[in-house]
Amino acid sequence: MNNWVLAIDAGGTKTALRLYDPDGLIVSESVGAGASLSHDLQSSCHSIVEHARDMLAANDMLALHTDIAVGVAGAGDTHAKQALIEALQNGGFNQPKVVSDALTSALGANLGEPVACVALGTGSVGMRLMADGSTHLVGGWGFMLGDEGSGARLGAMLVQALMHAIDTQTVFPKLLESVAIETGGNRALLSEWISKAQIKEYAQLSQIIWQFQSSCDLASDILTRHRQAVERLILDTRSDYDLPVVLLGGLAHNTAPLLAPRCQQFVQPAKGSSLDGAYILAKSKNKWN
Repeated sequence: MNNWVLAIDAGGTKTALRLYDPDGLIVSESVGAGASLSHDLQSSCHSIVEHARDMLAANDMLALHTDIAVGVAGAGDTHAKQALIEALQNGGFNQPKVVSDALTSALGANLGEPVACVALGTGSVGMRLMADGSTHLVGGWGFMLGDEGSGARLGAMLVQALMHAIDTQTVFPKLLESVAIETGGNRALLSEWISKAQIKEYAQLSQIIWQFQSSCDLASDILTRHRQAVERLILDTRSDYDLPVVLLGGLAHNTAPLLAPRCQQFVQPAKGSSLDGAYILAKSKNKWN
């Protein structure tokens, strides 16, 4: 009997799930809280397993009869990946497949065909997928030292600009007034916000900048640095190969028009999502595990 398939895309902001019947038809979809193996491993493993079990329970399906494939941020860490695999096995899933969400994004972006996929969400990462099934990861080093071109990094630049304005006692432009509403507009309040903020809070701040992109010099300067980081990620991911480029993630739509023509000429719309990629992974013969 062919199994059902549960595809999962877990990132810092949200976890998306999709259940397929044995004929490949979508039966159910849901979205839950984010999970990243790079941030609070135990909690993220528990959250993903609970999301999966809830999805199956809602559809009267057993883990034993379900193939599961998870694309999750932080799965490049072998220890973290194994921890999630063991958690899923303890939850009743047989031979779960766990890979980086960069891989499932790339698989979905061109439906398993060669591509240079650049994901711009809470974090950022590039994945090059070749015709022979080989892959190469670019970026994705995490918020502490990497994630250039991501929502979290954009948010961090806004906070740094606010810090500088407080230090120099500069009158806040409207962009920083909006940021200060979320974080606090003086040293004490901002320090308290920084001490508690997680990567998703920085990413949420990035949403503010787009309404000021054509009316604020500071927004223009920050978005120029953002554009340059994304272009570098695109060119490093594509390298010298003749590959189409697909931009994915919450920042892709707003970022694409900012790109220089040399990068825009490579970009094509995504043919599928990371959930499509997880389904392709689940049905594969361990080609990308």
